Amino acid sequence: MSLTYASKRHVIIDGSYGEGGGQIVRCGLGLAMLTGSIVEFRNIRARRPKPGLQPQHMTAVYAAAAVSNAQVDGAYLGSPNLRFEPGAMKGGTFHFDVEEISGASSAGSAMLVAQTVIVPLAIAGQSAEITLKGGTHVGWSPSADYLKYVYMPALAHIGIHAELDMVQHGYYPRGGGECVMKVHACAEPPKTIEWIDRGPIRSLNVIMTQASGGDNVLKRGTSVAETLLGLSGLNPVIQHVVLSSRGMGMSCTIAAECENGIGGFTQLGRRGIPIEMVVETSWNDFVAWAKTRAAVDPFLADQIALPCSLAPGESVYTTSQASSHLRTLLWLIPKFIPVENSLEQLDETKFIIKTRPAPV
Repeated sequence: MSLTYASKRHVIIDGSYGEGGGQIVRCGLGLAMLTGSIVEFRNIRARRPKPGLQPQHMTAVYAAAAVSNAQVDGAYLGSPNLRFEPGAMKGGTFHFDVEEISGASSAGSAMLVAQTVIVPLAIAGQSAEITLKGGTHVGWSPSADYLKYVYMPALAHIGIHAELDMVQHGYYPRGGGECVMKVHACAEPPKTIEWIDRGPIRSLNVIMTQASGGDNVLKRGTSVAETLLGLSGLNPVIQHVVLSSRGMGMSCTIAAECENGIGGFTQLGRRGIPIEMVVETSWNDFVAWAKTRAAVDPFLADQIALPCSLAPGESVYTTSQASSHLRTLLWLIPKFIPVENSLEQLDETKFIIKTRPAPV
């Protein structure tokens, strides 16, 4: 079932706005696909050390073009400007590889590519199976574990369903990871959410990953996690995921599903940083969020802004920090669809986001 949210528009976006240059492109592509609008991006990532489109952004553009039969101008590495005119959405089987765009070994995030197409495909009533290659555990972007255990469960509450299965890990800086994502067509509009106080923690997952070659490191991490979580009285499910990888790496993700909200916190290991410190840092981030009783973590707050804006009623949720990415999306979304978004600080540790259709 294809759902229409607004008439087509021709939107021109300054990609240097705020700090979310790449995010502006990805979300703008999604909104263009959802509404059938033409979008032009100018001054893409103009304030960054490497301005213009980078490999992961290029892969997101190609992915969006493939699933929407789009006409694209300006799609080349380093491009400061891009024009994207979507056609009809289509599901099916796809394969997107960040390295095919960069032409060299790259840890560009495959997960950001995934987030570009999930919501538009599902909302357009299109199912798809997508193989993604690139970075799965890299800095400054959600890890594969975060997508699987935090982002996708949050989408499910809104009525958008997707799954992710890992084949090979791709750690920074060598990348080379692979996963398979399945997106399911929506049969009805997204649901509203009312997540103000997170409520009791219903489940807690601790996911530790490592390149294949032994799990002694993860056993040490588990010992630390069991000590920290045992003192809290929580009963987590601890998972070890050991897969082949082009380079060495490890990570720890703590994902909490609550009565009215979800939070997730990932730390990546690197040379010279012991697994004990990686786990402890993830735990400290989780505890700091949990104490605020905000419904979602600061990263998820901006990632669900778009699907919440598509629901036919008011959604309300809280977060512990209002990131520049969140502020950027609340600015961007109304340029494509008639929606009213607001952000208000309730106290030092909690912000509330409201989104609802604008009066006609």
